[in-house]
Amino acid sequence: MRFKIPAIFICIILYLSSLGCEENEPLPDQVPPELSLVGFTDSTILPVEGIVTITADANDNTGISKIEFYIDNSLVFTDNNEPYEYEWDTAEHSNCALHKIKVIAYDNNLNFTGIEHYVFIVNLNLSEINVSCWYTSGINEPKLERKSDKYFGTSSCSSPSALEVNISTNEIYQEIEGFGAALTNSSAWLIDNSTRREEIMDKLFSPDSGIGINYIRLAMGSSDFVQGEHYSYAETPNDMDLSEFSIERDREHIIPVLQDILAINPDIKIMGSPWSPPGWMKTSGQFVCGSHWDSRLKTEMYSVYADYFIRFIQEYAIEGIQIHAITIQNEPLYCPWDYPGLYMPGDQQRDFIKVLGPKLAENGIDTEIVIFDHNWDDSEQTGAFDYAEVIYDDPIALSYIAGTGFHGYGNGEASMQEMVYYLDPTKAIYFTERTNFTGWTNWDQVLSHIAKYYFIDVIRYWSKNVLLWNLALDTENGPYNGGCPNCTGVVTVEDDYFEKEIDYYIIGHFSKFVQQGANRIYSNTFEGELETVAFQNPDGSLVVVTLNPGWNTLRYKINWNDMYFNHSLSPQSMATFIWEP
Repeated sequence: MRFKIPAIFICIILYLSSLGCEENEPLPDQVPPELSLVGFTDSTILPVEGIVTITADANDNTGISKIEFYIDNSLVFTDNNEPYEYEWDTAEHSNCALHKIKVIAYDNNLNFTGIEHYVFIVNLNLSEINVSCWYTSGINEPKLERKSDKYFGTSSCSSPSALEVNISTNEIYQEIEGFGAALTNSSAWLIDNSTRREEIMDKLFSPDSGIGINYIRLAMGSSDFVQGEHYSYAETPNDMDLSEFSIERDREHIIPVLQDILAINPDIKIMGSPWSPPGWMKTSGQFVCGSHWDSRLKTEMYSVYADYFIRFIQEYAIEGIQIHAITIQNEPLYCPWDYPGLYMPGDQQRDFIKVLGPKLAENGIDTEIVIFDHNWDDSEQTGAFDYAEVIYDDPIALSYIAGTGFHGYGNGEASMQEMVYYLDPTKAIYFTERTNFTGWTNWDQVLSHIAKYYFIDVIRYWSKNVLLWNLALDTENGPYNGGCPNCTGVVTVEDDYFEKEIDYYIIGHFSKFVQQGANRIYSNTFEGELETVAFQNPDGSLVVVTLNPGWNTLRYKINWNDMYFNHSLSPQSMATFIWEP
């Protein structure tokens, strides 16, 4: 049977068929923006005060059209341009109460994402005691930058979810002598030959325009960080009266740099440390240990070697440079194969002190003697406590020493210092060496590692000072002659190149604010969460250093004299506060 299909149906079928033959049109964008609030975490009720900057971090593949800011469900501001921020004056809302911040981000297709956080307003009744605040981030900028001043105040309410740091001058601990690093032969050579010498000196040693380093260490003769050949001050064999004693190599760069340092900071303290006696005074007959790992000071050389120390102190005094302290031997339990060193066990150091001490007194020299000058004990390397105990148990040797010095290498911890401190609390603890190095895989953690283990912990466990290793090295971590090929300096210097490394800023958080003669005072600390140490300066001002070694922003309050102020500290960062009562 045949039949006809009306033309109109044919047209409809053809139209529908044509739709099926075209490519599928893309669906409209339905993906909402990504949104977060800077400095806020989901689980924390933040204490806030004053003017609070709420910063939204938003992005979307089609772009952001607007950001809406709400306080307690009321729209207070709309921002169409980056940075997406709202300055919230918390004084316009009820104090001592919870408030809700809500932010909504819209993309260009009107997809949106919302986020909410609760805060607790604590606006203090402010005193007139203002607190200056200096901040360094270990992840990015800023570095040792002054932030807005804080003010101590009181409030009828307490901030939730905030750590409380208590400061008290009723508990006073050790006196502080200073913070700095070692002016090695290499460091002095680099600084002295730099086209930016004056700027470098100013940034290192001026307390106003720099970080005010106030303690430095010298190698007596060469260490592994020397420009050129190794040297001692008495190169002529069997020169028992030291008629050929000479510090001429030091006069080339070390002494001119030191004299200019003293012109900037006349009160700087200087500690001298020998890496080795002249080779002819040793059982190996060699200045560099080489294969003679147990190369020792000959017993018949005790007297002439004591004279060697005295001549060093006297020759430097002629140049206008006073040596505040000396250590008997750098790292006495290690004699390196490729740079100067000496193996000097505790009983030998004890006996030598009983020769050196009287000679210093006979010559009217009040330079202090510091023993050991080597690593903390740990599970693999021991000897520090036993070494010190041998000397502390001898009343004569003990009467001539000021205390014990430590290095921060190996797996030991600063808590070990306390064991030696309590052998005789009238004797001091010193921290005389730690280097940074190029082996870090994550530089974000360098600040918190160095600041915690080699500054805050060291001071909390009784040290009167903190000294890092090379003050300056070049872009290839030298010059060096043996020893460490990947050590870094506090600053990097080469001709007209000058770069401040992270150690510079860490030192500055202490040396710029903690005066010589300050005392550590009580502050509680939160191990691994919020690290603290506090000081009272001779002029009465108070200094608190705080460190956040973690990866979340910390909120805390600093309590003092029945008042407090609130602060937040970003991950991997530190802050120093200073105020006058």
